[in-house]
Amino acid sequence: MCINWLKKVANKANHNAFTDLCEYQQLLFCCFREAKDHISRDGSIRIIALNFSGETLFDTKITLANTDLRDPKLSVTAQGQLLLTVYARLTNKNNQTVSTRNLCWLSQSGKSWTSSTEFADKGWWLWRLTWHKDIAYGLAYNRKANALHFYKGDPRRSFHLHQANVLSLTKHNKGYPNESAIIFQNNIAYALVRRDADTYSAQLGYSHYPYKQWKWIDLKAYIGGPVMLQIKDDLALVAGRIAQGRKLVTGILSLELTSGKLKLLTTLPSAGDNSYPGLVIKDELLYVSYYSSHESRETNVYLAEINLQTLLKAD
Repeated sequence: MCINWLKKVANKANHNAFTDLCEYQQLLFCCFREAKDHISRDGSIRIIALNFSGETLFDTKITLANTDLRDPKLSVTAQGQLLLTVYARLTNKNNQTVSTRNLCWLSQSGKSWTSSTEFADKGWWLWRLTWHKDIAYGLAYNRKANALHFYKGDPRRSFHLHQANVLSLTKHNKGYPNESAIIFQNNIAYALVRRDADTYSAQLGYSHYPYKQWKWIDLKAYIGGPVMLQIKDDLALVAGRIAQGRKLVTGILSLELTSGKLKLLTTLPSAGDNSYPGLVIKDELLYVSYYSSHESRETNVYLAEINLQTLLKAD
Protein backbone atom coordinates (compact mmCIF):
# COMPACT_ATOMS: atom_id res chain seq x y z
CA MET A 1 0.00 0.00 0.00
CA CYS A 2 1.53 3.32 -1.07
CA ILE A 3 -0.56 5.52 1.28
CA ASN A 4 1.27 5.94 4.60
CA TRP A 5 -1.56 7.84 6.24
CA LEU A 6 -4.70 9.82 5.48
CA LYS A 7 -6.00 12.54 7.79
CA LYS A 8 -9.09 14.69 7.81
CA VAL A 9 -7.70 18.23 8.26
CA ALA A 10 -10.80 20.41 7.83
CA ASN A 11 -14.55 20.04 8.32
CA LYS A 12 -15.69 23.27 10.03
CA ALA A 13 -18.08 24.42 7.31
CA ASN A 14 -20.95 22.59 5.63
CA HIS A 15 -18.94 22.57 2.41
CA ASN A 16 -15.13 22.42 2.57
CA ALA A 17 -13.72 22.09 -0.93
CA PHE A 18 -11.41 23.08 -3.81
CA THR A 19 -8.02 22.62 -2.20
CA ASP A 20 -4.45 23.48 -3.06
CA LEU A 21 -1.18 22.64 -1.31
CA CYS A 22 2.17 24.38 -1.14
CA GLU A 23 5.42 24.01 0.81
CA TYR A 24 6.59 27.26 2.40
CA GLN A 25 9.14 27.85 5.18
CA GLN A 26 9.35 24.10 5.84
CA LEU A 27 5.62 23.81 6.43
CA LEU A 28 2.69 22.62 4.34
CA PHE A 29 0.08 25.28 3.58
CA CYS A 30 -3.32 24.04 2.45
CA CYS A 31 -5.99 26.44 1.19
CA PHE A 32 -9.64 25.72 0.39
CA ARG A 33 -13.10 27.28 0.20
CA GLU A 34 -15.53 27.20 3.13
CA ALA A 35 -19.22 27.79 2.44
CA LYS A 36 -22.78 26.55 2.91
CA ASP A 37 -22.67 24.63 -0.36
CA HIS A 38 -20.95 24.28 -3.73
CA ILE A 39 -22.34 27.49 -5.23
CA SER A 40 -23.47 29.60 -2.26
CA ARG A 41 -22.57 33.30 -2.10
CA ASP A 42 -20.76 33.05 1.25
CA GLY A 43 -17.55 31.46 -0.01
CA SER A 44 -14.49 32.34 2.11
CA ILE A 45 -10.93 31.04 2.00
CA ARG A 46 -9.28 29.12 4.82
CA ILE A 47 -5.49 28.67 4.85
CA ILE A 48 -4.10 26.12 7.29
CA ALA A 49 -0.44 25.50 8.13
CA LEU A 50 0.51 21.90 8.86
CA ASN A 51 3.67 20.08 9.76
CA PHE A 52 4.73 17.06 7.72
CA SER A 53 2.88 14.78 10.12
CA GLY A 54 -0.40 16.41 9.09
CA GLU A 55 -0.93 18.29 12.35
CA THR A 56 -2.49 21.75 12.05
CA LEU A 57 -0.33 24.47 13.60
CA PHE A 58 -2.40 27.57 12.80
CA ASP A 59 -4.96 28.84 10.31
CA THR A 60 -6.24 32.08 8.83
CA LYS A 61 -9.43 33.06 7.00
CA ILE A 62 -10.03 35.55 4.18
CA THR A 63 -13.46 36.96 3.39
CA LEU A 64 -14.89 39.77 1.25
CA ALA A 65 -18.37 41.27 1.67
CA ASN A 66 -20.97 40.13 -0.86
CA THR A 67 -18.32 38.06 -2.60
CA ASP A 68 -18.04 34.33 -3.18
CA LEU A 69 -14.30 33.53 -3.10
CA ARG A 70 -13.57 30.40 -5.14
CA ASP A 71 -10.81 27.98 -6.08
CA PRO A 72 -7.85 29.34 -4.13
CA LYS A 73 -4.32 28.49 -5.26
CA LEU A 74 -0.96 28.94 -3.51
CA SER A 75 2.49 29.56 -4.94
CA VAL A 76 5.81 31.06 -3.84
CA THR A 77 6.83 34.24 -5.66
CA ALA A 78 10.24 35.08 -7.09
CA GLN A 79 10.76 37.26 -3.99
CA GLY A 80 10.07 34.32 -1.66
CA GLN A 81 6.60 35.35 -0.48
CA LEU A 82 3.53 33.16 -0.26
CA LEU A 83 0.97 34.15 -2.89
CA LEU A 84 -2.73 33.32 -2.73
CA THR A 85 -4.84 33.69 -5.88
CA VAL A 86 -8.64 33.49 -5.86
CA TYR A 87 -11.52 33.91 -8.28
CA ALA A 88 -13.92 36.45 -6.76
CA ARG A 89 -17.61 36.41 -7.68
CA LEU A 90 -19.48 39.55 -6.58
CA THR A 91 -23.12 38.60 -5.97
CA ASN A 92 -26.47 40.17 -5.20
CA LYS A 93 -28.79 38.97 -2.43
CA ASN A 94 -30.27 36.33 -4.74
CA ASN A 95 -26.83 34.82 -5.37
CA GLN A 96 -26.79 36.11 -8.94
CA THR A 97 -23.36 37.02 -10.29
CA VAL A 98 -22.85 40.78 -10.63
CA SER A 99 -19.21 40.66 -11.74
CA THR A 100 -16.11 38.49 -11.50
CA ARG A 101 -12.41 39.21 -11.10
CA ASN A 102 -9.11 37.56 -10.16
CA LEU A 103 -7.60 38.62 -6.82
CA CYS A 104 -4.34 37.87 -5.04
CA TRP A 105 -2.83 38.36 -1.57
CA LEU A 106 0.75 38.12 -0.25
CA SER A 107 2.12 36.83 3.05
CA GLN A 108 5.57 36.43 4.57
CA SER A 109 4.40 34.03 7.26
CA GLY A 110 1.04 32.56 6.23
CA LYS A 111 -0.49 34.16 9.33
CA SER A 112 -1.15 37.71 8.12
CA TRP A 113 -1.97 38.74 4.57
CA THR A 114 -1.86 41.97 2.55
CA SER A 115 -4.97 43.57 1.10
CA SER A 116 -6.08 42.09 -2.21
CA THR A 117 -4.85 43.14 -5.64
CA GLU A 118 -6.79 42.56 -8.85
CA PHE A 119 -4.92 41.05 -11.79
CA ALA A 120 -5.51 39.62 -15.29
CA ASP A 121 -8.76 40.38 -17.14
CA LYS A 122 -12.25 40.56 -15.68
CA GLY A 123 -14.45 37.71 -16.83
CA TRP A 124 -11.50 35.41 -17.53
CA TRP A 125 -10.96 32.81 -14.82
CA LEU A 126 -7.22 32.57 -14.13
CA TRP A 127 -6.93 29.09 -12.74
CA ARG A 128 -3.41 28.49 -11.41
CA LEU A 129 -0.04 30.28 -11.51
CA THR A 130 3.29 28.57 -12.18
CA TRP A 131 6.55 30.45 -11.61
CA HIS A 132 9.41 29.97 -14.08
CA LYS A 133 12.57 32.06 -14.16
CA ASP A 134 10.98 34.65 -11.83
CA ILE A 135 7.89 35.06 -14.04
CA ALA A 136 4.38 33.79 -13.26
CA TYR A 137 2.42 32.09 -16.03
CA GLY A 138 -1.19 31.00 -16.09
CA LEU A 139 -4.10 30.01 -18.30
CA ALA A 140 -7.47 31.74 -17.99
CA TYR A 141 -10.75 30.54 -19.42
CA ASN A 142 -14.06 32.05 -20.41
CA ARG A 143 -17.03 29.76 -20.85
CA LYS A 144 -18.91 31.89 -23.39
CA ALA A 145 -15.77 32.32 -25.50
CA ASN A 146 -14.97 28.57 -25.33
CA ALA A 147 -11.32 29.53 -25.13
CA LEU A 148 -8.14 29.68 -23.07
CA HIS A 149 -5.82 32.71 -22.91
CA PHE A 150 -2.20 32.54 -21.75
CA TYR A 151 -0.98 35.21 -19.28
CA LYS A 152 2.42 36.12 -17.83
CA GLY A 153 4.04 38.61 -15.46
CA ASP A 154 3.81 39.41 -11.76
CA PRO A 155 0.20 39.50 -10.50
CA ARG A 156 1.04 42.16 -7.88
CA ARG A 157 2.65 44.47 -10.45
CA SER A 158 2.19 43.85 -14.16
CA PHE A 159 0.34 40.79 -15.39
CA HIS A 160 -0.92 40.75 -18.97
CA LEU A 161 -2.28 38.65 -21.79
CA HIS A 162 0.63 36.94 -23.55
CA GLN A 163 -1.20 34.86 -26.17
CA ALA A 164 -4.92 34.68 -26.87
CA ASN A 165 -6.84 31.53 -27.80
CA VAL A 166 -4.06 29.01 -27.18
CA LEU A 167 -6.85 26.41 -27.03
CA SER A 168 -10.36 27.15 -28.26
CA LEU A 169 -13.42 25.78 -29.97
CA THR A 170 -12.95 28.13 -32.91
CA LYS A 171 -9.28 27.34 -33.62
CA HIS A 172 -8.99 23.73 -32.41
CA ASN A 173 -12.55 22.39 -32.48
CA LYS A 174 -12.24 21.57 -28.76
CA GLY A 175 -15.18 22.79 -26.71
CA TYR A 176 -15.07 24.44 -23.28
CA PRO A 177 -11.44 24.17 -22.15
CA ASN A 178 -11.18 25.38 -18.55
CA GLU A 179 -9.20 24.27 -15.47
CA SER A 180 -5.49 23.79 -16.05
CA ALA A 181 -2.01 23.07 -14.72
CA ILE A 182 1.33 24.16 -16.20
CA ILE A 183 4.88 22.89 -15.75
CA PHE A 184 8.15 23.88 -17.42
CA GLN A 185 11.03 21.73 -18.61
CA ASN A 186 13.91 23.96 -19.66
CA ASN A 187 12.25 26.26 -22.22
CA ILE A 188 9.24 24.07 -22.96
CA ALA A 189 5.89 24.72 -21.29
CA TYR A 190 3.45 21.84 -20.81
CA ALA A 191 -0.22 22.47 -20.01
CA LEU A 192 -2.85 19.97 -18.85
CA VAL A 193 -6.39 21.22 -19.51
CA ARG A 194 -9.81 19.95 -18.45
CA ARG A 195 -12.68 20.16 -20.94
CA ASP A 196 -16.43 19.93 -20.42
CA ALA A 197 -17.89 19.64 -23.91
CA ASP A 198 -18.08 17.18 -26.85
CA THR A 199 -15.77 14.26 -25.84
CA TYR A 200 -14.90 15.79 -22.43
CA SER A 201 -11.31 14.61 -23.00
CA ALA A 202 -8.44 16.46 -21.34
CA GLN A 203 -5.72 17.98 -23.50
CA LEU A 204 -1.94 18.09 -23.09
CA GLY A 205 -0.38 21.12 -24.71
CA TYR A 206 3.26 22.04 -25.24
CA SER A 207 4.99 25.17 -26.46
CA HIS A 208 8.60 26.27 -26.85
CA TYR A 209 9.75 29.68 -25.63
CA PRO A 210 8.39 32.35 -26.08
CA TYR A 211 5.20 30.24 -25.70
CA LYS A 212 3.25 31.75 -28.56
CA GLN A 213 2.61 28.62 -30.63
CA TRP A 214 0.95 25.62 -28.94
CA LYS A 215 0.39 22.04 -30.06
CA TRP A 216 -2.12 19.74 -28.37
CA ILE A 217 -2.48 16.02 -27.68
CA ASP A 218 -5.90 14.56 -26.88
CA LEU A 219 -5.51 12.41 -23.74
CA LYS A 220 -8.81 10.59 -24.39
CA ALA A 221 -9.69 10.75 -20.69
CA TYR A 222 -11.55 13.15 -18.43
CA ILE A 223 -9.49 14.91 -15.72
CA GLY A 224 -11.17 17.54 -13.54
CA GLY A 225 -9.41 20.06 -11.30
CA PRO A 226 -6.00 18.95 -12.61
CA VAL A 227 -2.68 19.49 -10.87
CA MET A 228 0.67 18.39 -12.29
CA LEU A 229 4.26 18.00 -11.02
CA GLN A 230 7.26 16.91 -13.07
CA ILE A 231 9.17 13.98 -11.55
CA LYS A 232 11.48 12.97 -14.44
CA ASP A 233 12.52 14.46 -17.79
CA ASP A 234 9.57 12.94 -19.64
CA LEU A 235 7.30 12.03 -16.76
CA ALA A 236 4.83 14.06 -14.74
CA LEU A 237 2.60 13.21 -11.81
CA VAL A 238 -1.04 14.20 -12.32
CA ALA A 239 -3.94 14.28 -9.87
CA GLY A 240 -7.56 15.20 -10.36
CA ARG A 241 -11.14 13.99 -10.66
CA ILE A 242 -11.37 10.95 -12.91
CA ALA A 243 -14.14 8.62 -14.05
CA GLN A 244 -14.05 5.10 -12.62
CA GLY A 245 -16.99 3.29 -14.09
CA ARG A 246 -19.99 5.50 -13.36
CA LYS A 247 -18.33 7.11 -10.35
CA LEU A 248 -16.11 10.16 -10.12
CA VAL A 249 -13.15 9.73 -7.78
CA THR A 250 -9.85 11.43 -6.96
CA GLY A 251 -7.05 9.72 -8.85
CA ILE A 252 -3.28 9.99 -9.15
CA LEU A 253 -1.76 9.21 -12.54
CA SER A 254 1.53 9.32 -14.37
CA LEU A 255 1.74 11.21 -17.66
CA GLU A 256 4.41 10.81 -20.35
CA LEU A 257 4.97 14.31 -21.65
CA THR A 258 6.09 13.41 -25.18
CA SER A 259 3.46 10.77 -25.94
CA GLY A 260 0.58 11.82 -23.70
CA LYS A 261 0.32 8.31 -22.27
CA LEU A 262 -1.63 8.23 -19.01
CA LYS A 263 -1.36 5.52 -16.36
CA LEU A 264 -3.56 5.31 -13.28
CA LEU A 265 -1.36 4.76 -10.22
CA THR A 266 -3.93 4.85 -7.41
CA THR A 267 -7.23 6.31 -6.31
CA LEU A 268 -7.70 8.02 -2.97
CA PRO A 269 -10.67 7.30 -0.68
CA SER A 270 -13.28 9.50 -2.37
CA ALA A 271 -16.86 9.62 -3.58
CA GLY A 272 -19.66 12.02 -4.39
CA ASP A 273 -18.51 15.64 -4.44
CA ASN A 274 -14.71 15.27 -4.43
CA SER A 275 -11.25 16.01 -5.86
CA TYR A 276 -9.48 19.36 -6.63
CA PRO A 277 -6.17 18.17 -5.20
CA GLY A 278 -2.88 19.86 -4.41
CA LEU A 279 0.51 18.14 -4.62
CA VAL A 280 3.83 18.58 -2.81
CA ILE A 281 6.88 16.27 -3.02
CA LYS A 282 9.26 16.26 -0.04
CA ASP A 283 12.05 13.72 0.60
CA GLU A 284 10.59 10.95 -1.59
CA LEU A 285 7.17 11.49 -0.04
CA LEU A 286 4.13 12.81 -1.86
CA TYR A 287 1.62 14.93 0.05
CA VAL A 288 -1.85 15.27 -1.45
CA SER A 289 -4.64 17.56 -0.32
CA TYR A 290 -8.15 17.00 -1.66
CA TYR A 291 -11.77 17.05 -0.59
CA SER A 292 -14.42 14.37 -0.57
CA SER A 293 -17.84 13.43 0.75
CA HIS A 294 -17.23 9.68 1.03
CA GLU A 295 -17.58 9.69 4.84
CA SER A 296 -20.66 11.89 5.13
CA ARG A 297 -23.05 14.07 3.15
CA GLU A 298 -20.81 17.03 3.90
CA THR A 299 -17.46 17.51 2.22
CA ASN A 300 -14.24 17.33 4.22
CA VAL A 301 -10.65 18.23 3.39
CA TYR A 302 -8.07 15.44 3.63
CA LEU A 303 -4.29 15.23 3.56
CA ALA A 304 -2.52 12.04 2.47
CA GLU A 305 1.12 11.05 2.74
CA ILE A 306 2.21 8.62 0.02
CA ASN A 307 5.48 6.81 -0.61
CA LEU A 308 6.46 8.15 -4.03
CA GLN A 309 8.64 5.24 -5.19
CA THR A 310 6.00 2.68 -4.19
CA LEU A 311 3.38 4.73 -5.99
CA LEU A 312 5.40 4.86 -9.23
CA LYS A 313 5.82 1.08 -9.17
CA ALA A 314 2.06 0.54 -8.96
CA ASP A 315 0.47 -1.54 -11.71
